[in-house]
Order: sequence, then C-alpha cells, then structure tokens
Amino acid sequence: MNPQGTPQPPQGYPPVPQPAPARNGGANGALPMVDARDVHKYFHNNQVLRGVSMQVRKGEVVCVIGPSGSGKTTFLRCINHLEKINSGRIYIEGQLIGYREQSDGSLREDSEKNIAQLRSEIGMVFQRFNLFPHMTALQNVMEAPIQVRHEPRDQVEARALELLKKVGLEVKADAYPARLSGGQQQRVAIARALAMNPKLMLFDEATSALDPELVGEVLKVMRQLAEEGMTMVVVTHEMGFAREVADRVIFMDGGVIVEQGKPDQIFSAPQQPRTQDFLRKVL
Repeated sequence: MNPQGTPQPPQGYPPVPQPAPARNGGANGALPMVDARDVHKYFHNNQVLRGVSMQVRKGEVVCVIGPSGSGKTTFLRCINHLEKINSGRIYIEGQLIGYREQSDGSLREDSEKNIAQLRSEIGMVFQRFNLFPHMTALQNVMEAPIQVRHEPRDQVEARALELLKKVGLEVKADAYPARLSGGQQQRVAIARALAMNPKLMLFDEATSALDPELVGEVLKVMRQLAEEGMTMVVVTHEMGFAREVADRVIFMDGGVIVEQGKPDQIFSAPQQPRTQDFLRKVL
C-alpha cells in the first residue's frame, strides 16, 4: 500500500506542522469526527496529496479553499473512501475507513460490506447533482434508505417529505429532475444525502455548476445545516460563505495544507505568502 519513497512538498508550499493527534480527540475524551493522518494519494506517478493531516470535531464546519488542482476534491473523496489512499490513515469517529489494521501494523483493504456501512453514515453532495432522471424528487430522496437500509417505505416517505420541506421544495415532490432548476436539483441532492441521517456531510463545490443567481438558495440550506450543528467539510470557492459560516478555514495548494485558522485570521491576516497571493486574486 505504501508507495516507494515519499516526495517532499514542492518548494514554496510548506505544510502546516501537525503532530499526530491523539485517538481520544482531546481532554474531553470526544473522538474527532474526522481524523486524517499523513494521507498520501497518487494517480499513477502524479502525487496529489502529500501528507495531509487534519481533524474535524463533531459539530464543526471546516471550509477547504485553494486553487484548482490543489488536492481539495481528492482529499474530500478520500474521507469516505471514494478514492483509495496510498498511505496514511483516515478515521471516522475513531473507526478506520477503508482498511483494517493487522497485528503487525500493516493495513489491508476492508470488505465492501464494512466500507459501505461506514460510508452510509457520511453524506456527500457533488458538483453535479447526479439525480436519477427517471425518478421524482421524492423518489430520489427515498431511494437510498429503502434500498440500502431496507427501511419501511411509509416511514421513509414521511421523512423524505420533511426533508424536501426543509430545503424548500415540498411543492416539487412529484417533479422530475428535468423540470427543476439547477439550484432546485442541488437542494434535492442535499435532501437525498440527509435522508440517510448522516453524522458527517461532505460538500464538493456544491455551487460551482450553478448559475450565479441560483447559488444563494443552496448556500442558504448549507447555512441552516451549519446552524443546526451538522458536522461539515466543505470544499468551496464561495469565500463569503467560508468567512461567514466556517469555524475553521483550510487553504490547500500543491497537495498540502499550507495554512489553516479561524476565518478572520485566514481572510484578514493570512501568514503564508501563497495564501496571501491566492486571496488577493479571488477577493
């Protein structure tokens, strides 16, 4: 599983020093929702992640910003094992995802059943909506709890209707995706992810495929989730959202975490020259 050798981050992209975090998550004994340790990821000979380590506490909203190609989306996909890591470890509330640790400390890939079970507790919203075109909004939201968890249809339908109401689309329950705007489709996708009662939500540039006038309606739903205490990792180009909603902002470039901190610190007084240069261009 470990690649031969570990290239150093390229010059000019210093990683943030992060000692290996304790498994107990800190003094209060609470396990971090996400605990990523020294994660490396290659696509053939291209190293996309170069030793990323980070924790996300339960109820925390972390926004990940950075230029295209910096590894943000790849890292997000590694969290729920949609991408297999080459080395390192990722724990979800103390449970190693994707692998089992052997007695000698080596890792072997976990069974698909175990991976699917843990992944079912992680909601993910993609850039593209990926709704089933032959299903109504309501049916899209109902599909996973029925097919994956075999929950009773009447209970699932009642919860799905509540979730559509939550995202402001109860009147569109019987509409097919082709009859919905991009913003409406993305809100259905959020409701669909919430239907599995996830303990963690991942958002991969959820507004990047939307027309500008539709972005606000999706960000409104995401703000509401944050206010309700949902643990969220959000890859975003919406700097206003990150400044307003995030508990912590992470700036990535070159496959490493260059800088992280409170939104006010990152946006008003970034310490790293690369962060300063990026924000000058996007703000």
